[in-house]
Amino acid sequence: MATPTVNTGIQTAKYCNVAGLGVLIFDYFLTLEPEVRWTWNKRWNVSRVIFVISRYMPFAAAGMTSYAAVATRANEDCSRFGSASNAIHIISIVAAEGLLIIRTYAFWQYNKKILAVLLVLAATCIACAVGITQVFNNLSSGTSTVTNCTFQASRSNAIQYGFLVVYELLLMSLTVFKRYHDYRYSDSRLVKAVFQGGMLYMTAMLFVSVVNIVIISALPISYDDTMDVPQVVLHSMLASRVLFSLRESDQKKETFLTSTFRPDQIHASLPPE
Repeated sequence: MATPTVNTGIQTAKYCNVAGLGVLIFDYFLTLEPEVRWTWNKRWNVSRVIFVISRYMPFAAAGMTSYAAVATRANEDCSRFGSASNAIHIISIVAAEGLLIIRTYAFWQYNKKILAVLLVLAATCIACAVGITQVFNNLSSGTSTVTNCTFQASRSNAIQYGFLVVYELLLMSLTVFKRYHDYRYSDSRLVKAVFQGGMLYMTAMLFVSVVNIVIISALPISYDDTMDVPQVVLHSMLASRVLFSLRESDQKKETFLTSTFRPDQIHASLPPE
């Protein structure tokens, strides 16, 4: 028989995950208008593909986790379902981080060297996080008392979120460095808006990751899945706003140039060929 602490932890985790799905649906309709404005009827490119994955795959991730929370699956083998759900969660979060990479790349004036470094480090973090977690799970599988269908995660999930925190700190550091190295004396409202908006979103995503690590590491194991769906949902919500903000800032930049200078002035200011 489960102890009261276990029952309380599992029930709390279930409520939080189902609530996360509700928040995701509500936010989708809340941000549908900016999605239509900034992504629909636009040409398909890498950023749009990543956006679609980070925007819509969390519905599958949240739906599968919510189903696992409310369904009664005694005496079933849930290993395949759990593996598929975990894979979709990882892809959703990686896609959200991809939008942060695009924003950092844009803030660094589309520096290809920075992009290459960020992609290599991202691939390294993903490989290390998944590999170390798998090794840890294999070593602890003999002593684990959690069954496949128990709505309960492993302590090793904190390893993956740890790598996520490190990478998000890297993105934040690069953004702060660029802001105060190249734009220290800039009075541009556009630069300030892009920087402050990006830092706000990245700080919120970093905070959620840290909270998840604390819950997994410090609370009883029955609480480990508490932030499973909220983590994916908040990353999706904030990453979508990153793209919307980036598209809006691009348009403001174009509007500023065309409204401030006449075509003949722009041509006259260009260097001779």
